Amino acid sequence: MERPLWVFFPLAFLLSWYPWLLSFFGVKASGINPLGVLVAALIVAVVSRGWAGLKAVLLRIVRVRFGGRWYLIALLLPVVFVSLALGLNLAAGAPMPAPEAWAKWPEIIDRFIFGFLFVGLGEEPGWRGYALPELMRRRSALRAALVLGFFWALWHLPLFGTEFSWNLLPPFVASVFAASVITAWLFNSSGQSVFITMLMHAEVNAIGAGYVFKFFTGPDYLRLWWIYTLLWVVGAVLVAWRSAPTLAAGAYRFVLRD
Repeated sequence: MERPLWVFFPLAFLLSWYPWLLSFFGVKASGINPLGVLVAALIVAVVSRGWAGLKAVLLRIVRVRFGGRWYLIALLLPVVFVSLALGLNLAAGAPMPAPEAWAKWPEIIDRFIFGFLFVGLGEEPGWRGYALPELMRRRSALRAALVLGFFWALWHLPLFGTEFSWNLLPPFVASVFAASVITAWLFNSSGQSVFITMLMHAEVNAIGAGYVFKFFTGPDYLRLWWIYTLLWVVGAVLVAWRSAPTLAAGAYRFVLRD
C-alpha cells in the first residue's frame, strides 16, 4: 500500500462516524466513537506493513520511559491553560462560579480515567501513533502536525449542533490546530510515545470540558473558549519558534531545545 493515509483517514472517519451516519436513516444514535480511529490505525498498519507496522503502533502506546519533565508538561500544561483562561474570563466580567460548582472537582478523576481509557486510547494511537509518523515521512513535523490538525478538527464535525453549538466552531478549530502542534512536539520529544499524548488528551478533557467549562453559559462561555484557544495558539507558536532551527534544517524531529 503506497499511500496508506489515503485509506486510514476515510476508514477512521467511517468507523467513528457510524452512530451519526445511522441517525440519517432513522436510527436513534448520535455522536462519534473514538475507538474507530484506533481500529482504523491497526487495520491499515498491518495491511500496509504487516507485523512490523502493527508492532510499531503498539509499541508507541506502551512507551513510558522518557524524561520526567514530559510527564509534568503533559499533566500540568492543560491545568495552566485552563486556570489562566478561567482567571482572564473572570477578570473580563464573567461571574464567579458558585461554591456548588467548585465542589464538583472530584469528578475530574473519573473523567480523566474515562478520557484516558476511551477517548485517549481511541484517538491517540491513530492520530499520533500512526498518522503523524506517516505524515512525517515526507514533511517536517510542523507541517505534518498542521495537516493532521485539519483531519483531527474535521473528525469532530458530528459533535456540532449537538454537544457543541455552531458559534464555537471557529475557536474550536483553531484550538485543535494549536493542540496538534503542541501534541506533536510532546510526542516526538518523548521518543514518539503515544502514552504521553493519551495522558495530556485525558487531562484536557477532564479539567477543561469536564469541569471549568461547565462554570459558564452564554457569552461568558464563548469568551472562555476564545481565551482558552488563544492560550493554546500562543503555546503552539512558542513551540514552533523554539524548534525553528531543527525544522528549517529539514529534520523530522520536533524537540524543544534546552
